Amino acid sequence: MDIHTEQQENVLILKPQGRIDSANAHDFQQSLAATIGDHQSAVVADLEGISYMSSAGLRAVLIVAKALRQRGARFALCSLAPVIADVFTVSGFSKIFSVLDSRAEALAHMRGPRATAAKSGKKGVLADQERPVFAVGHVRMPVEDVGEAHDFFVRHGLRGILKKPDIAILELRGGTHLILNRAEQPIADGENAPFDLMVDDVDQVRRRFAEDGVHATDIERGNTHDLFHITGPSGYWIRISSSHARGVV
Repeated sequence: MDIHTEQQENVLILKPQGRIDSANAHDFQQSLAATIGDHQSAVVADLEGISYMSSAGLRAVLIVAKALRQRGARFALCSLAPVIADVFTVSGFSKIFSVLDSRAEALAHMRGPRATAAKSGKKGVLADQERPVFAVGHVRMPVEDVGEAHDFFVRHGLRGILKKPDIAILELRGGTHLILNRAEQPIADGENAPFDLMVDDVDQVRRRFAEDGVHATDIERGNTHDLFHITGPSGYWIRISSSHARGVV
């Protein structure tokens, strides 16, 4: 397995070429480990030159990434071909690794957190590209028709996990789960939803709601957030606002 290396901004760039399958995955893993050594604190694997990767290749990457993490080094992947990106998505590995579209984005990702924390001399300082430690685990919404509410949220970008007559579970960005359960009492029209939602492109999302026939207010431009409201399942009044999230979330 040929692995080209270069150093950029104190980040070791690895660029393997070819196929990674069960026949060479072990050699690939050993080559990665030997190339990285013990002194690197930031490593990016540029997979633009990889045309195929089997599950054995995924395991090899995972072993190397875990070894780096154990000694406090950072690791990211970038420039995955669509077929390789699909493998990472289907396997769930895209949630384990930092996967960026390009080398430039990967280097920007590497620049942030540890450098800023080291300069500040403080523990727990988060830079622009580092994910906060905690995420909200679950939010709940009682609704009159669980199935209808589930389909509404799936149609507008949530990932369905479970759908039953009395309960549904959906995934939001960051792994938060929205739990829908059948309300014991009717929901009053215009009732404020028990949560609000944040999106990257508030204008685009509003257009999509309007195209789907969902009542959406005009966007209010503010100093902190741009926002609008929609009438959601069971007549809930749901606030949608622009996000300030940074990095991979």
